[in-house]
Amino acid sequence: MQITYHITGQAQNRMNPLMIKYSPRYPLVIWTASLACLFLPLLVFRNSLSTILLSGLFGSAFITFWILNLGLKYALHKRFGLHYQPDLELETRTLSLEESGLTISSSLLTPAFRPYRQVQMITVEDNIIVIVGKSGWLELIPRDQVNEGNCGRLLDELSMRTGKKVKNPG
Repeated sequence: MQITYHITGQAQNRMNPLMIKYSPRYPLVIWTASLACLFLPLLVFRNSLSTILLSGLFGSAFITFWILNLGLKYALHKRFGLHYQPDLELETRTLSLEESGLTISSSLLTPAFRPYRQVQMITVEDNIIVIVGKSGWLELIPRDQVNEGNCGRLLDELSMRTGKKVKNPG
């Protein structure tokens, strides 16, 4: 089973907010690391002069992690906040359901294979099918741009093979 679809400028403009929404974020890891940098010296060295120096040193690490968190947010919005001309033809993709996973081929990129066990979530938003992977990959399929194949059947088959229910927010 496979579907072929075009990514146009109009579809990419609808997909960009979803890419921001579903892209992996690491604030918990960043804040945990930064707070550990602040409090670990206090726990290890207790009350001594070196603790104050270490707290200052690790406090600067806290600020560095905070800047890193802001930088990640900025980069994500910068990358997916672009606006494309609606009539621009960007690429053509084919998504195939194989025996053990998804094969995604594109007119721009090398083909990719994703095992079904890597699929974390399947949802439909704004007439776009969003497939989110555990390692941070996303596949977005604009239903109105599909020119070969059946989206409903693909969703049913993918849901069955992955064991995930299709979420439909709204």
